[in-house]
Amino acid sequence: MTQTSNHKTAKEIINSLNTGNYYCECPCGCGEEIKLKDADLFYLDNFTANGKEAQEAMLEELKKQRLKFNRKKEHKSKHTQSVNFGFISEKIVTALKNFPFEHNDCRSLFKPIDYIIFENLNKKGIVTNIFFTEIKSGGAYLNQHQKEIKSLVENRKVEFKVY
Repeated sequence: MTQTSNHKTAKEIINSLNTGNYYCECPCGCGEEIKLKDADLFYLDNFTANGKEAQEAMLEELKKQRLKFNRKKEHKSKHTQSVNFGFISEKIVTALKNFPFEHNDCRSLFKPIDYIIFENLNKKGIVTNIFFTEIKSGGAYLNQHQKEIKSLVENRKVEFKVY
């Protein structure tokens, strides 16, 4: 069968279904019967007027969804870059000139907090303060574990133990 004869055959079948007294069950599963002549039957892209309107509406909605998806994807990409920059910067920040502590006083943990800093250990050989330090960049904020650690320190629930 050629494409032209397929088109012709499909058109004849659709005409016969549209003019006859044929019914089908609603595809949503509700059990309701639908007259096929009310179903806007078509073959390939040979839509009825209602079908063409529905197709255009669906294409427009698809266009909006694609745009929304691309915006989210772009936002996620920027967020990922920001997070990656944060991971890198928290590893090297102690070596920067403006960092307020001596690099050699810093001990890295990175999880759940970035550093414990033993102030003056390197230069004076004595620890004058201990700081639990978290490095953040941009609009980053403390996660739940970091907030809990901050609260424990602020409420003086920190102990020293020897085992």
